[in-house]
Formats: sequence, structure tokens, C-alpha cells
Amino acid sequence: LPRPRDPCGGSAPPPLAMPAYHSKLVGVEAQEACSCAILPLKTNCRGPAPPGVPSEEDIIDETLTYFRANVLFRNFEVKGGADRTLIYLTLYTHQCLKEMERVTSKQQATRDLGQLAIRAFVIPGDNGWPLGTLFPAPANRAEGDLFKAYFKQCREELGLRLVERLFNEDGSKSKWWQAFSKRKFMGKELK
Repeated sequence: LPRPRDPCGGSAPPPLAMPAYHSKLVGVEAQEACSCAILPLKTNCRGPAPPGVPSEEDIIDETLTYFRANVLFRNFEVKGGADRTLIYLTLYTHQCLKEMERVTSKQQATRDLGQLAIRAFVIPGDNGWPLGTLFPAPANRAEGDLFKAYFKQCREELGLRLVERLFNEDGSKSKWWQAFSKRKFMGKELK
């Protein structure tokens, strides 16, 4: 397609692409599993994550803050291990919202998301992994176990924090959150 002509005689510049929100934790020194950063978490859930500083944002806060903007993107440029962690948690947040479509009470939501968090899930290299080679398969069993343990811990904490955002103070569900269960981040979803 030819570019539209500028009224001054030149060609118009190409349209700018809106960039997705990347993790602010890219570049932070952290252990990795399947190229995902094992970042500190502000949580009481047991797991391998280092303890987070209560006054600072952790990866769960970033995921929930950027979710509604990032879920609109079909492409996401990975800039480091923290971005891969953000991608996985964004997909998990979508999975949580899908599970919550028919739930009407905060107590039921907390119970259902707790069950979802501890349910067995696929990891890179397994059949059914939706992200292909974006996440490399674990080099050994210990790396795979670390990935499972860290993301189980993240899933538990994310579920607890999501319920607080998904339900209003009067107990009704926030349509501004639930509406995003229909959108797929990068055209993918976790099963």
C-alpha cells in the first residue's frame, strides 16, 4: 500500500506502535528458571521466592497494574527474565478471570482461586505448554522443580491480591476487571 501523502508534498511518517508495559525489574540481578527471573515477593505464601520489601512494588503488583493495558497487545518484546515472569503471570491473571466469570461472592472467589493456584500446571517443555519456545525447557529436573515451586507461590499470592481488586467494597464484582476475561494476551491462554 502506498503511504498517504503529506499536504506539504512529502510522505507521512509511519504510524507509531503503542509499546506494551515491560517490567521495571528487568535488569535486576536474580536467579532464573527456564529464563524466568525468580523475583522477590511480598507474601506469606511458602515457596522459594526471596522476601520482598513491603514498601516497594513486586512482580505481582506490576502484573496487576499493567494487566488491563498489556492484555490488549498481541505482541510483546521480551527484554529479560522479569518480562518472561510478567508474561506468565499476565496469562495466569487471565486464567483467573475466566474462572471467576460465574462466581458471585468474594469468599467463593478466594476458595476457587486457591484451588486453581495449587492445581497441577504445565511448564516449558511439557505437552500443552502454550508459549512454545519463548520459554526454554528446563535444563534439568531441579530447574523444572524451581519453576513449579516459584510459580505456584506466585499463583497463590496473585489470586489473593486479584480477589481484592475484582470485588468492590460492597461485595459486588468490578465490571472493569471482569470484562478483561474476554481478551487474550498475545492471543494465548493457559489451560
